[in-house]
Order: sequence, then structure tokens, then C-alpha cells
Amino acid sequence: MTTGSSVPFKILLVAEGSGGHLIPALQVAHALANSGAQVKVWYAHRPLTAPLSSALAQAIRGGSVEVDPIPVKTASNPFGRLWQFGQLWHRAQRCFDAFAPDVVVGFGGWVSAPIVFAACVRRATANFPWPMRRLTPRRMGCLLHEQNVMMGRANRVLAPWVDRVAVSFRETPSRLGAASTIITGLPTRQQIGQSSRAEAAEQFELDPHRPTCFVLGGSQGARAINRLMVRAVAHLSPEEQRAWQVIHLTGATDEAMVRTAYAASAIRAWVAPFLLEMEAAYAQADLVIARAGASTIAELAQCGKPAILIPYPYAGGHQRVNARLVETRGGGLLLEEAEATAERLLAAIRQILSDRRLRELMGAQMQGLHHVNATDQLARAILDLAGRASEAQS
Repeated sequence: MTTGSSVPFKILLVAEGSGGHLIPALQVAHALANSGAQVKVWYAHRPLTAPLSSALAQAIRGGSVEVDPIPVKTASNPFGRLWQFGQLWHRAQRCFDAFAPDVVVGFGGWVSAPIVFAACVRRATANFPWPMRRLTPRRMGCLLHEQNVMMGRANRVLAPWVDRVAVSFRETPSRLGAASTIITGLPTRQQIGQSSRAEAAEQFELDPHRPTCFVLGGSQGARAINRLMVRAVAHLSPEEQRAWQVIHLTGATDEAMVRTAYAASAIRAWVAPFLLEMEAAYAQADLVIARAGASTIAELAQCGKPAILIPYPYAGGHQRVNARLVETRGGGLLLEEAEATAERLLAAIRQILSDRRLRELMGAQMQGLHHVNATDQLARAILDLAGRASEAQS
């Protein structure tokens, strides 16, 4: 897709470094590049998420997509956060002068806020009377993508300033109350739901016929889930130890502890800090135990897998809202971290793994949350905005 002068549209995408923010951005970047656009992706490079985010970024580099990490340190005080805001603001201004994007897209998280806000301010100065206007004004489109049911703090602050807000769930617009809202769904990796169970079992060296739990806590792992599973495994009966198997993504911190616990229980398990080939893990899974990040729920919906969701209790409680929606639809069970015990978790696992019909019903309800062609819908919304910005610029 190009402008009227046959010059490719230029798009800047900004995302946090966690998989939940970065994966949708990279999927859309690939779709935009395939349409002929020139795309930059900036993502927050943080120590805990660096292994996964670097691997994801490396897989898409090249062609018309340029992927750059932004080193971000955790600020312990408001002055440190303000300094980082200023650094990101200046980085954005240099990009606006050199790259001259037609659209800037924020995928949530703190790192996107100063960059999207800088774009909003830059385009506003284009309408100021001379000499207040910048020497290089730019009419950029500004779009936000919200992954969660409940809008995140950064996006709530930015929403009144941008041209359009794309949301992942139909339930979000009523919470947002924005007129310029479009429902696109959440872009996920196309491979999800495409692998066969036999191929997955071979990859993990597991039995394709045994009931399998897939445990994941997001990009950074989830210590609470890891410890719950370790305690739950210790209470398995000998029959369950022989019959069940587990795929467990621990995050970097707890891998050794979890691996030792499974070895001691004699249950068959495949353990790793993270996994790029998530489609294989979903193909093998009969039940997923996870946090309730939006990307996880979108992937569960795409492949129709029942889940026990233990939402991250902080960060504004948005994961609790996500999990509650899934439970209301009948696709999963919500287990609050503060109330979670190994006994309660094990009881829920036993209930679901012992009832094939229940798993099928829950999987079907989960699949009802899936938005077909979310990546293409979001890409089209961005290109439409780029066309409007280009017309306004000319």
C-alpha cells in the first residue's frame, strides 16, 4: 500500500517488551510490510523479558520491517520515570524528523505513552500559526491498540488525544466510551491451532494419548503458579503420576526448581523458561493453566482450549477482568491468586481432566471469543489512517 505519490506509507509501532504486547505488534508489522508499507517496531528491552523479546524480534527482522529495542530501566522514583519520559520523547522527535511516519501506533504499556503523546503534540503544532509552528510539521495519524477487556492506564490517558482506538474485545467500548473505537480483535501468531497433536508429542517427547496440562505464566513466568504446581504435583496419586503429563514454561527464575519437583514426583514433564513454538504446546494440551493476559486468552480462543486462569493480581487488575469474561462465557475457571491453594488447583485439574465432554464444551465456549482475521483488520485500520494522514499532509 502506497501514498498517492507511490511512496510507501511509513508506520511506527511501539510496544512493551512482554509477549502480550510485542507479539501483536510484530504480527501487524509483518502484515503491513506485506502490503508495501515501511515499518519500524520499537519495543522496551527489559532484563526479565529480554530472552523472549529478542528471540521474537530476531524472527521478523529484515525486509521492510526494522525492529529496535529500547533499553528501559525500572525507575524507583518519579524523577527517574520523568527522566525516562524525556529520553523517549527526544528519541521520538528524532524519529519523526528522520523517518517521518504517517502513523504512530501504541500497543500499550508505559513505554508507548511518551512516544504516542509526542506524535500527538507534533501533529498539533502543524496547525499552529507561523512562527509557533515547527519548521518540519507533520500530520501523523495516531492509533492505540488495547489488548485487554479493561483499558490499561497508559491507553486511558492517551485515548482522548489519538485518532482511533482499536480494541480486542466487544466488551471494551462500553467501558471506554470513545466514539472513534473499532473492534479488531487481538493479533496472534497464525501458527496457533495449526499443529497436530502427534507432531507436538514428538517434539516434546511426550505421549500423544495421555492427558496433558500446559502451564504458563506469561513472558516473565509466574512464581505463584510455579509454586502452586510444585505443591500440587506432590499430592498426585501414583495413578495420576503415571497417567498425566505436563508442559511447563517457568520463566527464567524458577526453571531449576520446577524441573526438580517434576523429577521427584515421577510425572512425565517437559520444562523450559519460554517457548517460541507455542502452537505445539497448545496442540498437545488438554488443559491450560495460565495467567489471564489478553494474548494468552486470544491464543486459547484461537485453538479452543479450556483453561484454569490465575490472574496477575496487580497492574490495575485488568487480568482479573479478562479472566472473569472467560469464566462468564464458560471457557475457563477463575482462581484468584490470594485464594489459590495446591488442593483447590488440583481439584480443578482433576475435574476437567477426568471429563472429556466438559473439556469439549469449555473449549467450544472459549473458541467463541476468537476474532477471525484480527491481524488483517488492525493492519487495514492503520493503513486507512495512514491514507487520511497523507491526504491531510498534502
